Amino acid sequence: MLYTIIVPVNQDYNILNLFTDSLLRTVSPSTQIIFINDGSGSAVLQHLEKLKQEVREGVTIEILQHDFPLGCAVSINSALRRAEGDYIFFLDSDTILQPNWQSMMKETMDSDITIGMIGGVLLYPQTGGVQHCGIAFADTIGRHLFLNASPEDIPKETFSVQLVVFAMFGMKREVYETVGELDEKFFNGYEDFDYQMRARAAGYDTVINPNILAYHWERSSGIHRNFNRKNNLARFWKKWGGEIEADVWPFVFGHLKEQLDTQSEYKHLPIVGIDLAEVRSDADTFWTKLEEADIAPVAEVRDYSNRFNSNGAIWLPQVLGKELIHSENRLLFLVDNFARLLENRYWIEMRHAHRAKDLIIDLYGNVITMDRIYDGCWPGSKVR
Repeated sequence: MLYTIIVPVNQDYNILNLFTDSLLRTVSPSTQIIFINDGSGSAVLQHLEKLKQEVREGVTIEILQHDFPLGCAVSINSALRRAEGDYIFFLDSDTILQPNWQSMMKETMDSDITIGMIGGVLLYPQTGGVQHCGIAFADTIGRHLFLNASPEDIPKETFSVQLVVFAMFGMKREVYETVGELDEKFFNGYEDFDYQMRARAAGYDTVINPNILAYHWERSSGIHRNFNRKNNLARFWKKWGGEIEADVWPFVFGHLKEQLDTQSEYKHLPIVGIDLAEVRSDADTFWTKLEEADIAPVAEVRDYSNRFNSNGAIWLPQVLGKELIHSENRLLFLVDNFARLLENRYWIEMRHAHRAKDLIIDLYGNVITMDRIYDGCWPGSKVR
């Protein structure tokens, strides 16, 4: 077999049915599919057994059965011991796959000897916005790159990231043979990040190919995920905190420079920074690095971060009042995620004459002009 696809299943039947339909429509020949029914019950098992009769020639299906949920790491490890493919893929059972995803992953991994692992771009099925496009870090926080953005606004070429989620993941067999199995002390969380850090330590890179798209319902959480989150996170940082790179800033400032270059006619206007970020350490780092980068001279920075409550929408009329509405300066808003500014149609309409010059930048790597946030409904709005 050229390919092995591993799918842990702890899933609602209807969501699973959508996934398996997309899988059988898009799977390449010479593929071994291994489902692990991780305590999902008899209806799911019957569905998986039925798929054996429907699968195309050249594709095989194996089913591993757990009467009770044992978790993602145990499930994947049990399948890895049976994997025969030269390329191994992990998929969540709540993704919806698009044609040619396998061949594109293979071709991308084959394009460079240092590439050992790959992820695709996951989109919210409800909105079409970016849900996952790799993980990038500031000093202490990992974030989903380009969260909530339109797929048209992410990089057009394959790019390196430190981590991707296992919801849609591929690796060369040599990575598995070098790194081994997942650490089962991580329970339904961070076992994917730990595995890739081990692979990075062995010299393998992880990349995102932005042409590989899939939808992800985020309905495959497994048991005890929330309860174990803090323990998994602490274990990950204790093990890898010294190896993590603060790599979000090249994405942020590269994107900002692109936007500024497209607005060269406004470069004579002073820029006023409007700080609305709650993560103060990252906000301070951003303004320092912006000054060092010397790509957007800022006349002053005004800190409004203590004028609103945590989480949810930030209402500019409440935070700023009518300040700055008629300012001739260019405004550069820094916010944790731009989606928190979506509920400001009135304030933005009041600033209508100047809003095209204003920029919103967030700590997930997004940079958009104020007029775009006003023009229509953005594809994503969940902040994570």
